[in-house]
Amino acid sequence: MKSHPDATNRAVAEVVTQLPVPSRLGLMRFERLNEASWALLFLDPACERSIGLPASELCGFLDAPFASLMEPQVRYSLHDEVQRQLAEHRHYSIHYTLHSPNGPLRLLEIGEAFQQHGRQLLRGYLVIPGGVDEPRAAQKGLDLEAQNSYLRSSLARYQRAQEDHVQHLVRSQAQQSLIVRLARHRYTSSDPAQEAARLISQAASEAYDVARSGIWLLEGSQLSAISLYRRDQAHFEQPLSVDISLYPRYLEALHSGRAIDASDALSDPRTRELADTYLKPEGVSAMLDASIRIGGEVVGVLCLEHTGASRVWQTDEIAFAGELADQFAQVLVNQQRRHATSALHLFQRAVEQSASAFLLVDRDGLVEYVNPSFTAITQYSAEEVHGRRLSELPALENFSDLLFDTGSGLAACNSWQGEFRSRRKNLEPYWGQLSISKVFGEGGELTHYIGIYEDVTQSKLAQQRIEKLAYSDNLTGLGNRPYFIRTLEERFQSDRETPLCLLLVDIDNFKRINDSLGHQTGDKLLVSLARRLRNSLSPSGVLARFASNEFAVLLDGADLESGQQIAGQVLKTLDKPLFVDNQLISVTGSLGLACAPVHGRDPQTLMKHAGLALHKAKANGKHQVQLFTEVLNAEASYKLFVENNLRRALAQNELEVFYQPKLCLKTAKLLGMEALLRWHHPDKGMISPDQFISVAEETGMIIPIGKWVIREACRMSHRLQSAGLGQLQVAINLSPKQFSDPDLVGSIAAILDEEQLPPAQLELELTEGLLLEATDDTRHQLNCLKDLGVTLAMDDFGTGYSSLSYLKKFPIDVIKIDRSFIKDIPENQDDKEITSAVIAMAHKLKLKVVAEGIETPAQLGFLRRQQCDVGQGYLFDKPIAGQQLLQYLGRYPSRAGA
Repeated sequence: MKSHPDATNRAVAEVVTQLPVPSRLGLMRFERLNEASWALLFLDPACERSIGLPASELCGFLDAPFASLMEPQVRYSLHDEVQRQLAEHRHYSIHYTLHSPNGPLRLLEIGEAFQQHGRQLLRGYLVIPGGVDEPRAAQKGLDLEAQNSYLRSSLARYQRAQEDHVQHLVRSQAQQSLIVRLARHRYTSSDPAQEAARLISQAASEAYDVARSGIWLLEGSQLSAISLYRRDQAHFEQPLSVDISLYPRYLEALHSGRAIDASDALSDPRTRELADTYLKPEGVSAMLDASIRIGGEVVGVLCLEHTGASRVWQTDEIAFAGELADQFAQVLVNQQRRHATSALHLFQRAVEQSASAFLLVDRDGLVEYVNPSFTAITQYSAEEVHGRRLSELPALENFSDLLFDTGSGLAACNSWQGEFRSRRKNLEPYWGQLSISKVFGEGGELTHYIGIYEDVTQSKLAQQRIEKLAYSDNLTGLGNRPYFIRTLEERFQSDRETPLCLLLVDIDNFKRINDSLGHQTGDKLLVSLARRLRNSLSPSGVLARFASNEFAVLLDGADLESGQQIAGQVLKTLDKPLFVDNQLISVTGSLGLACAPVHGRDPQTLMKHAGLALHKAKANGKHQVQLFTEVLNAEASYKLFVENNLRRALAQNELEVFYQPKLCLKTAKLLGMEALLRWHHPDKGMISPDQFISVAEETGMIIPIGKWVIREACRMSHRLQSAGLGQLQVAINLSPKQFSDPDLVGSIAAILDEEQLPPAQLELELTEGLLLEATDDTRHQLNCLKDLGVTLAMDDFGTGYSSLSYLKKFPIDVIKIDRSFIKDIPENQDDKEITSAVIAMAHKLKLKVVAEGIETPAQLGFLRRQQCDVGQGYLFDKPIAGQQLLQYLGRYPSRAGA
C-alpha cells in the first residue's frame, strides 16, 4: 500500500500500514468499494476468530454480506462521514458496531482512499479495541457469599427445569392430540389443500399460543398465503403475495434447514432482512418457520409468528412444527395424486373421442393401442391391428419404414413431423399429417412410439388446386410470374454451374392494339402468341407470362451462343402475322437476354440483368434482341444515382438556368432567349439535361422542376427589362410528362401573375412526341395555354411523323427547324431545299420560323436569303449562365423601342 508521509503529522492509517504483521496485533486488513454498499473486495482471514464468519462469506458484491451486519441508517451516515474526512485529509477513522454471530462487536476502521482500474476504493485496517490483550478471568477461590449465591441459582434452575418438563408433557399431549385429529380428518371440500391449510394454521396458533399462523406456498419467486389465521382477532385473512427473491438469506435458510427458529426475529441473521417490510409493521418479535417439502423440494412454509417479548422456541416445538408441515405436504401429495388420476381418465376419454388417430407401438413395432379415429381413417379395427407388426399391415407400411429405417428423420431425433401417403383397407389412397415421438422409460431407455395423425386428403387436394391457381396464368394457361421465379430459384439451388439463359420478351406497342382493337382482341392475341412461343421452344424450355404483354423463357443448359440463336428465332417467330378475330395482326417484340453464370450466379441478379437488357432493347427502338453487358449495369447505376440526387438538387439549389440568345436575322437585334436547364452537382460537376431529364420524367420530378424553370425564366425576363433591354421573350421546353399535371395551365398562369410578366413574353416549346400522342385532355390544355396569351412553338420540326398535320390540329405560332438540317448547309443540297421549303411553307401559314444550331457565316447568309425570321446558335453565343447574362447581352442591339 502506497503511503504519503508528512513530517509534521503522520496519520494513524499511514503508521499501521507499515507494521510487519498486523494480524498478530489484532489488526485486520481490508479493501472495499468507496460506496455506501460497503462491499468488501478483501478481508484478513483472521476475521473469522473475531467476527465469527469466514472472509469468503463477508466478501461479495451480491447482497453486501458485510454491510448486512450493520444498521442501514448507521452505514449511510458513516459513509458520509468517511467522504467528509477524506475531503479534509488523506485518511479517515470511524467507529461502528457489527451484529456478528458472536454478538455485538465494536470496531475501529482506519483507512485511506485509492483508485484502481478506474474504480474508487478504500483500504486500511479494522481494529477491535481491547482485542489485543484480553484480561484472563481466573479466580482462585470463591468466598462464602459466592457459594451461597451459586446454591440458590442451582435450586432456581432445578425448579425451572421441573416446570419446563411439566410444560413439555402438556405440549406433547396437545401435539399428539392435534396429530391424531389431523390424521383422522376427512376432507370434504373441493379444495382439500385450502381446507387443510385453514385447519392446520388455526390449530397451530392455538397449540403454540402465537398471534398468527399461516401456510404459504412457494411458486417461482412468489410466496403466496393459502391460509393465514390471526388468533388475536379470531379470523382468517388473505395477505398479498411476497417476492421471496428480495430476501435471499431467509430463502437460503428455508432450503438448507428443516426449520427456522428465530427467537429474536429482528436481529436473527436469517430473518432480520424481513424486519422493515414485514416484521415491524406486524409487530412480530419471534418466528418459527418449518419448510413444507415434497420429494425433498421446498414447496411452501408453515409460519408461526409471535408478538410481544422475544420467545425461545423449545426443541419439541421445533420438531412438532416440522410434523405439521409434513401433514400438509401429505395433503398436497394426495391432492396431486387425485388430480393426476383424474387427468389420466380425462386424457383417456379425450384420446377415445379425438378426431385424430392415435397409435401406440412398442419398440419392436408391435401395435399396442389404436383409438376409434384410427379405424375410421384406415378401416382397420382395433382387433385387426392389436399385437401385429406395422410391416404386416398395408395401411401402416410407411410407419414401419419411418420407425426402423436408419436413414429416416426419427432415427436421429426424438420426434418427426410430416405428411405421408398410404392406403386404406379397401386400397383407396389417402394423405395423412403425422406427428410421431419416442417414449422413454424411467431409466431413459426407449419403450414405445406414439403417433398422432389425421386424414388431410381433402385439404391436400384443395392445396394442389390452390397452388395450381396461384402459379398459373388464367388467360394463357402458362405459368405466371411467381411460378417462373420459383422454378428459377429451384434450378439455382440444384445446380449453379450448368449454363442457362433467361429471355424476357415484350410485345411492342401492345397498348395501341388494346386501344384500337379492344381488350378482348388483345387477350386473344396474347393466347395465340403464347401458343406460338410454346411450340417454338424445346420441351425443356420453361415459358411463363411475366406481365400483361411480357413473357419469360428459361433455357436450361443453353450457353451464351445458343441462347442468342434461340432469341433470334423467337424474334422471327413474333414477326409472323397472326389471324385473330377475322383480321390479320402483325406484331413485333423486344427481347432482353442474360446468361448464367456469365451474367449472374443467382436468380435475382440474372432477372435484373435480363430486365436491363430488355429495357435497353425498347429504348433503342424496339424489335431487336439486346444481350446484357456491364455497360447496361453502369447505365442503371448512373440512373439510380441521378434519381436519388435529383430531388435533393432541387431543394438545395443545385439546378441552374442558362440562356441562349435569339436574334432577328434581318436586323441582328436581340429578340429573346431560350432557357436551358443545367445541373451543377457538388461532386460530379456540371450535368447536361440529356443525362437527367429522362429520369426526371420517369420519376415525375419533371413537374416541380418545370415549374421552377418557368419561374426562374420569368424573373430573368423581368430583370432584363428593368435593365433597359426591352421586352425580351423567353422560350422554355415543356416535357410531355408535364401535361400529366392537371394544374399545368393554372400553375403557369399563377407564375405569370406573381412575377408580373406579360404572357406574350413567354414561349412554350412542344415536342412532336407530345403532339403525336396527344389526348383530348392535352388538346384542351394547349387551347387553354393559347387563350392565356403565351406563344406555342413546335420544337425540332421535320424530324418526326406527319409533322404538317400538327399545324392544322394545334394552335402553333412558331416552328423551329432542327439543327440536323442546318449543320450541313450549304454543302448538303437536300438540307438546303428542305430548309427552304419549310420556311416558305411556314410563312404561307403565317407562322414564324426559328433556326437553331447556326454556327457559320455561310449558314447565316443562306437563312437570311430565305428570309428566316429568328436564329440562335454558337455563331452568336453559347448558352450563358444567369448571373453573366446581363453582361453578355449588353453587346447586342436591343429592341427596347419595339
